[in-house]
Amino acid sequence: MHFSLFRDKSATYMSISWQRLILICTITFLVHASLLTLVFLFHNWFLLAGIIVILLLHYVYIVFWLKTKSNQFVQKINKLTMITRRFQNISKYFESILQDSTDIILSIDTEGYILKFNRGAQLHFGYSQEEIVGKAFRFLFANESDELKIINSVLLNGKSIDEEIPLRTSDGSIILVNMSVSEMKSDNNQIIGMVVTAKDITEKKKLEMELVKKNELLSKLAITDSLTGLYNSRHFHDQIKRELSRLKRNPDRKLSLILLDIDHFKDLNDTEGHQMGDQVLKSLGQVIKVCIRSDIDSGYRYGGDEFVIVLPDTDKNQAFIAADRIQKQFQAFKFGKTSLSMGISEAISGEEEQTLVKRTDEAMYQSKHKGKARITVI
Repeated sequence: MHFSLFRDKSATYMSISWQRLILICTITFLVHASLLTLVFLFHNWFLLAGIIVILLLHYVYIVFWLKTKSNQFVQKINKLTMITRRFQNISKYFESILQDSTDIILSIDTEGYILKFNRGAQLHFGYSQEEIVGKAFRFLFANESDELKIINSVLLNGKSIDEEIPLRTSDGSIILVNMSVSEMKSDNNQIIGMVVTAKDITEKKKLEMELVKKNELLSKLAITDSLTGLYNSRHFHDQIKRELSRLKRNPDRKLSLILLDIDHFKDLNDTEGHQMGDQVLKSLGQVIKVCIRSDIDSGYRYGGDEFVIVLPDTDKNQAFIAADRIQKQFQAFKFGKTSLSMGISEAISGEEEQTLVKRTDEAMYQSKHKGKARITVI
């Protein structure tokens, strides 16, 4: 484009110079012809001498004028040459940026076929320029629906920005990229293709997912008893408050609590050792998990050898069935003289945590006082 500009400007300067030169020469010729006619008619040699002087002056002026215009023209040519070189250098600079970029940059025509594939794209996809140019853009997509989403967005808005799209490389592996697509238009505003820029975010997303998993693990560890795998007492207090709050909003709901203690646990610890005691606690934790509804109920190590179970949407009779199942499953292990003393209470609408826990604790101690290895409901 800048070369045609150079030619147009040059032609303009040339046409203006020759027009003026022809005009001056024509006027000079007419003046001289008129004066020579007078000399021929009147034979006046002084007039002839004057004509010669005028001729010399005119030709000196013409030479001077031509030299001046020639210098101006050379300056214009030099300036246009400098501008042309500058445009060439800028073009080379941007081409260098395009090729040296580690990001994915490619262009496609109006039919959806790849025209340009920079080095960054070659690096990420594993294709050479010769292998990929001329192939359909959809060839790179892992999912056909993603290509349709991108193209429709460009057709509607003229561009599509920051779409996370999975693409397929030459070896069949999948990379996740953050993609932007925009229209390429000609000078007369006609769409001649699209430019695609993308950044590989596969590793970034992988690190983000690992971080999310680690945060989830830390959050879980913060509310979990490491020995039994049940929730800890801190999480119990949070959960029972939430369940009682739900009960206040909907008094027709049911909520029951089971509190249990391992009978003769201290004796077993003293005679069999702490390792055996830990095994008893772990086994009871497994029994509780198996015997309650995993998606609704929740079990907690309340402290030492005491455990508590929260049973939403459960009345005290249904809670007794769950407690009896836990009792029988635990007795099957036959850990010495150990057994379970259990207390059950059903929450009353408007009841506070302290009151509910205290009632359930009283039920459990009634089981202890009545001979252990039993379930008391109040």
